[in-house]
Amino acid sequence: MRTLLLLLFAVSVQAQTRMTYAVKDTQTLYIDHYKPTVEPNGMSVMFVHGGGFTGGDPANQKPMADGLGKLGYNVYVISYRLYLKGGSFSCNTTTPEKLKAIRLAVEDAADAARFIRDSLNIDKDMFFIAGSSAGAETILQLLYNPFGVANDIKFRGAMVFSGALLDMNTVTPDNWIPALFMHGTKDQLVPFGTAAHHFCKANTLGWMIMFGAKTIFEQAKAWKKPVVLYTYEGKGHEVSNFMFREFEKMDGFMKAVVKGERLRAKEVRL
Repeated sequence: MRTLLLLLFAVSVQAQTRMTYAVKDTQTLYIDHYKPTVEPNGMSVMFVHGGGFTGGDPANQKPMADGLGKLGYNVYVISYRLYLKGGSFSCNTTTPEKLKAIRLAVEDAADAARFIRDSLNIDKDMFFIAGSSAGAETILQLLYNPFGVANDIKFRGAMVFSGALLDMNTVTPDNWIPALFMHGTKDQLVPFGTAAHHFCKANTLGWMIMFGAKTIFEQAKAWKKPVVLYTYEGKGHEVSNFMFREFEKMDGFMKAVVKGERLRAKEVRL
């Protein structure tokens, strides 16, 4: 009986492999690979963690990786340079410093995506990207890139948990990819619509307008592009952690995209 229990435990625990994808500014950047714990479905997800560009840890994303692994997904959680580590991404940090923190994260995420695409045995036609909070902002800037560092990288779709864009002009009908957004209407850090990040006043050092899920959704809807927005009424920035619980929604979105189902622009209010 003890041997059987140990075997069952081994099957249920998510396997993890850590690999280095780059060394920058003397910092070793790595990817934690979580393999499926059931029959693989062929899909892969690269995930970028949050933490305000000051902190956060890939290891803390294990519950998300476990949940997707139980549905057959390969999950790759990346580390990236935290330019503002020990500091703040709030209103007292200058906008140029904030932009540098975002740019470095985007550069690292682009390199991680290239490593996964070129060095690992994945199906490039079933490669998704996802991110939470600062990670969600990173992946949006990677997909609709104001820095010009990732034009060669293609994903099948994106899942964005409480993220925002720096510039809506970088989004066009031609570069749009299917997207799932989750965002709270009362997010106190990342605007649900269009507003200053952290809702900083215009006379502060860190004033910076950003475009959140609702604004991006409305543009995609006008273009009749595939997009799903889960709007959490009255919820705040805690929605950035909903990748730990909304597995059915994520799974349904990715499977629909891969199957080629026609996804109409849809907002679901919760």
